[in-house]
Amino acid sequence: MERKVLTVGHVNTYIKQLMDKDYILKNVWIQGEVSNYKAHNSGHLYFTLKDDSSAINCVMFRSYVQSLERPLTNGMKIMISGSVSVYERSGQYQVYVRQVKEDGVGALYLAYEKLKKQLESEGLFDDVMKKPIPTYAKHIGIVTSSTGAAIRDIVQVAQRRNPYVQLTLYPSLVQGAGAKDNIVQGIRYFNGQKEPVDVMIIGRGGGSIEDLWPFNEEVVARAISDSKIPIISAVGHETDFTIADFVADKRVPTPSAGAEVAVYDYYETLHRVRQYRLRLEQWLAFQLAGHKSGLEALTLRLNHQNPKEKFEKNYQYIAELEDRLTIYFRQSLVKKRHLLQLYRSKLDGLAPSHRLKNGYAYLSDEGDHKIDSIDRLSIGDTFKLTLSDGTLHGQVTDIKKEEQ
Repeated sequence: MERKVLTVGHVNTYIKQLMDKDYILKNVWIQGEVSNYKAHNSGHLYFTLKDDSSAINCVMFRSYVQSLERPLTNGMKIMISGSVSVYERSGQYQVYVRQVKEDGVGALYLAYEKLKKQLESEGLFDDVMKKPIPTYAKHIGIVTSSTGAAIRDIVQVAQRRNPYVQLTLYPSLVQGAGAKDNIVQGIRYFNGQKEPVDVMIIGRGGGSIEDLWPFNEEVVARAISDSKIPIISAVGHETDFTIADFVADKRVPTPSAGAEVAVYDYYETLHRVRQYRLRLEQWLAFQLAGHKSGLEALTLRLNHQNPKEKFEKNYQYIAELEDRLTIYFRQSLVKKRHLLQLYRSKLDGLAPSHRLKNGYAYLSDEGDHKIDSIDRLSIGDTFKLTLSDGTLHGQVTDIKKEEQ
């Protein structure tokens, strides 16, 4: 038997024809919550309608959009009327929406928008109001249900990232009557401790807008704003924001993400510290090597400039000068001695005593005054006559002067 092979287009067309013939799917009302909302430039609207267990894609063409009472937003609970069919090009089935009605929670969204605008106008959402989340928190406070998945996720992530961090839970209702008051009490509890925690996580897992409504209450928003401790809002609803998300110092999409932000990774930090230490040691070794080289260069320069070294280098030159001076003085002394002897010989030759030895005599008066002329003597004067070997005393008895 020959097997019939269909193309993809044939299959999608066949399924579309089956769905278009179905009486229920041609005119169906579906209830759910809007998510992934997108308004196209063409004027068509694309969104997903979901409930707790499933989701379906929807498209609303521009011709029907004009009938909307107010714009769609993510999180709106609505009822839609339309037909379910297949978009043949992608093989995706979707709802072609013709009519939209709000499903009883429109009042909540109006209250949400009103409170959001009010708190925003008061500056509670401003960045200047945000307190920094500590990088290395040691003690973390948690405000959430003690039995929900949120606390289990937070503890699991915290233990994985840092087994030494301290977690303190304030068990609180997170939905229904009394939840808002419990959340406020938890925030105030941690702020009132003598040794406050470093950071707080408040939140819960995902849910409908009604389930999450306590985090849209004004008292909760103001308690977050008044907190002296930084607060992370970890409400598990990724597509929409609660009022708590806007007021909190940090918003994360899930409780697990809150733990990721609040709890620093001990092992990564330890590794980073070791890397810093290694880099510091290498830097210090490099610096020390550089300073050592510089010190050696300075020492070498200092040795070259050291006066002691210069003196030592000049010791030989000084010794040579000393030897040369000694020789010079000795030679000079010898020359002087020779001259002295020469002058002495000359003086000896000129001395009267030397002449006296040659037969000369020295004539003087009794006062030892030299008599060098006969005119200085008279008859009867006494005189002394000094010879080489003695002195004679005499008296003038006769004077005879030679003719000139």
